Amino acid sequence: MKNVFCVGALALTVVGCAAGPDTQGEGGANAHDRSQGGAEGEKLETGAMTLSPDGRWGIMQRNTVTVLVDFEKKTAEELPFVVERAAWSRRGDVAYVVLADRRGVGALRLESASLAWKVVPAFKTTLGATLARLTQDEDALVVGDRDRVFVLATRDGDVRGTVAVPSGPTDIEPLAGGRVLVVGSTRWQDHAPKTEVVLLDVASLRDARVDVPNCAAPIVPTRGGARALLSPTYCEEARPANAPATWTNPDPVSVIDVGADLTLRFVKNLPGFGPVAVTPDGARAVAYLDTQRMDRSMFDDPAQIPGAGAPRYHLMVVDPATLRFTLDGVGDVLPRFAMAKSGAGLLVDGTAELARGEASATVKVGPGGVSATIGGAFGGGRGLFGYFDLGERRYGAFTGPAASLDRFVQRDDGQVFTLRTRADGMGGDLFRIDVGARATEDMGKSLRDVGLLPDGSLVLRVRLEAAVEGGAKYAQEEYCVSRDGRTCSASIRFRGKTPLPSCDHDCF
Repeated sequence: MKNVFCVGALALTVVGCAAGPDTQGEGGANAHDRSQGGAEGEKLETGAMTLSPDGRWGIMQRNTVTVLVDFEKKTAEELPFVVERAAWSRRGDVAYVVLADRRGVGALRLESASLAWKVVPAFKTTLGATLARLTQDEDALVVGDRDRVFVLATRDGDVRGTVAVPSGPTDIEPLAGGRVLVVGSTRWQDHAPKTEVVLLDVASLRDARVDVPNCAAPIVPTRGGARALLSPTYCEEARPANAPATWTNPDPVSVIDVGADLTLRFVKNLPGFGPVAVTPDGARAVAYLDTQRMDRSMFDDPAQIPGAGAPRYHLMVVDPATLRFTLDGVGDVLPRFAMAKSGAGLLVDGTAELARGEASATVKVGPGGVSATIGGAFGGGRGLFGYFDLGERRYGAFTGPAASLDRFVQRDDGQVFTLRTRADGMGGDLFRIDVGARATEDMGKSLRDVGLLPDGSLVLRVRLEAAVEGGAKYAQEEYCVSRDGRTCSASIRFRGKTPLPSCDHDCF
C-alpha cells in the first residue's frame, strides 16, 4: 500500500505536495528555517512575517492588510498597500517590495512607511512578479516574469532591461560581482528533462547559459560561488502510458561550474536527489539517495552502490570540491532534515513525511498535533525526532515530546524554537529544542509565526481576539519580543483600522 500524507503549516503553505506517479517526499532538506528573517522575495501568505537583517523592522501579512512593525519605537502600522514580496536592504531603512494585485514594484521607506519610487513593469503573468531578489551589491533588483526576468535599478526603479528565460524562471540566486543565477522550468524532450540555467551579469545584461539534464529545483552555490548544485526531490515526466521511453536517471544532483569569465559548464550528475543543503563553511553538501530510484552508472566506485537489503533511503554527504561522497542508511521512509546552524549536524524530523513509494507509514492528526508510526524509521526505531552528527555519522534521538520542524528559528547558543502545526489550522504550538542536551520542551503556547532578531531574541506572533467597538469588530494581534519563549521583554500590539467584514479566523 502506498501511503501519502502532507502537512500544511500555520496557514502559510510551508509544506508542499508535488505531483508524481507515486509520491514525492516532503522529506529531504527543510526550507522552513526562519532564522534569517525568512527567504528573500518569497510570497508572503496570510500569517507570515519577514524581519529586516538589522532586526528593527518587521512586515506582517494578514488577510487583506500588511502591517509594518518598528521594534525600536514599538509601533505597528497598517500600510496603505499590500506587500506580496519583500527584499530588505542591508544599507539603510528601505525594503524593495512587490505590491499585490499587479500594482507594481517599489522602494519602501521604512521610517515614513511610504514609497520612494514605484514602477509598474508590463508583466506577462496574470499575478505579477513571480520572484524578487537583490543582487549582493544591492545595485539591482531582479524580478521574475513568465518567460523572462526584469532588472531594476534600486536607486530609482529604472528598468535596465529584460533577459529571456523562455521556459520560465523558477529560482534566482545572487552571486558576488553583481551576477545572479536564474533557473528556468523543466522541459521534456524525447522523454528526458532539461532545465536551462542562466548566469546573468546585471550591469551589462550579458549572460551565459547551459542546459542541465535534470528537473528544475532551487540552485545552491557552494562557498565562493565557483560551483552550484541543483537537485529536485522528484523528477518524472507526466507522460502517456504508451510512451516508448522513460527517464532512467531519476532525481540526480546536478553539478555546474560557474566561471569568473561569465561561463557555465555542466559537470556531471551524482546519484542522489534533493533539495541540497550546504554547511556554512562550505565543506559539505547534503543530499539523499533512494535505492529504488537511482542510476547505477552514476557511481564512479561501484563498491558504493547499496546492496540488496540496504535501507531504501540514505544520507548523501558530498565534498563540493572533489565530488566524493559518503552514504549512510536512514531507513525506508524519508524524514525531513534541517542543517543545524553550526553546520556540524542535521536536525531530523520524522513526525511529518510523505513516502516516495512503497514504504509503510501511519500518520495521525489529532488535538495534540501530528503523530506518526513509521516502519523502518530513521535511527532503527530509536525515535522520530533527533540529531545526526555529520562528523561522527551517528544519530541520536531527542528526549522529550516530539516537536516538528514546520516553522522554526535557530539561535547561536544551540536553542531551536519550532512551531508544530495545529490540527485545527490555528497556527502552531511552540516547542524548544536544546541541541546540546538533545532534549525538547513543550512551551505551552500557540502562535501564528515565530521569528528571530540578531541579538537572539524571539519574535512571537500572538493571535488575539478581535476588539469590539460600537458593534464592530477590529482585528488585533501582539508581537512579543522574548528571550526565553515564555515572557515578553517588550510587547507591541496591532489593531486594525477597518471593521472586519466577517468573523473568520481574524476574529480570534
